[in-house]
Amino acid sequence: MKSNSRTFWTGLAAGLVLTAPMFAQQVATFRAQIRGGGDHGKCTIEVDVDGVAEIEIQGDKGRMRTLSGNPAGWRRMECNQPLPQNPQGFRFSGVDGRGRQTLLRDPSSNRGTAVIRIEDPQGGREGYTFDIEWGGGFRGDGGFDRGGDRGGDRGRDDGGFRRGRNGRWDDEIRFTGRGDGNFNNFRGPDDRLYDCEVSVERGGQVRVTFQTARRSQLTFTGRLTRFDRDLIIADMSGMRVRGSMEIRLNGRDRVTDIAMSASGRERFELRWHR
Repeated sequence: MKSNSRTFWTGLAAGLVLTAPMFAQQVATFRAQIRGGGDHGKCTIEVDVDGVAEIEIQGDKGRMRTLSGNPAGWRRMECNQPLPQNPQGFRFSGVDGRGRQTLLRDPSSNRGTAVIRIEDPQGGREGYTFDIEWGGGFRGDGGFDRGGDRGGDRGRDDGGFRRGRNGRWDDEIRFTGRGDGNFNNFRGPDDRLYDCEVSVERGGQVRVTFQTARRSQLTFTGRLTRFDRDLIIADMSGMRVRGSMEIRLNGRDRVTDIAMSASGRERFELRWHR
């Protein structure tokens, strides 16, 4: 009886040793090639995926974990500067690939680390390319940095936006308009978007509310991180998620387009057009 018991446990241990590598995650690291410079940052990353992989970008280093399928591999990672610890106006965009690319964590709220998940639905390797970008924003001293415009207010063309004497955002925007859009929820029902309200307060507080086809409201609140002549970028949260929202303008306060993609327990993509 003891002999049979010993044989059972010995066989079980051997089986665990043999199968353990099957469950181990494959990890590959990569260092970016830094070329160029400028006030606005950008990295282009290209990888091979056959299954599911997550890519972490921090500074000039990349780390990729294969969660399922064959081991994923790096092709290239080219940046004009390392990803900063607290990037302002951070944006992610999938460029190429047959599967889904999703920003899981924004580096602004994840200690300077961007996390992207790639899900390849078909058998065989597929090349995936994505960009991450960031620009000017609030400086550490509380002022506002408009990226490449270092000439103060002289000769500016910023759609009527004003900067106060203390260098902060010092304007208000009030917009209410009808439009059409979609709220695509990866883990729940989708919805159609109609009326939209946008307010930007002095000090940079932003609030955006959408009326939906379900006669309910989607509300996001946050803070301005960057503005150009016809573009506002704000770090927004709502629906238990957080991400970078782009608000495009035609004139001083006429909103034409709103786009946002975010991650978390309720990942979604939002698009609205007037």
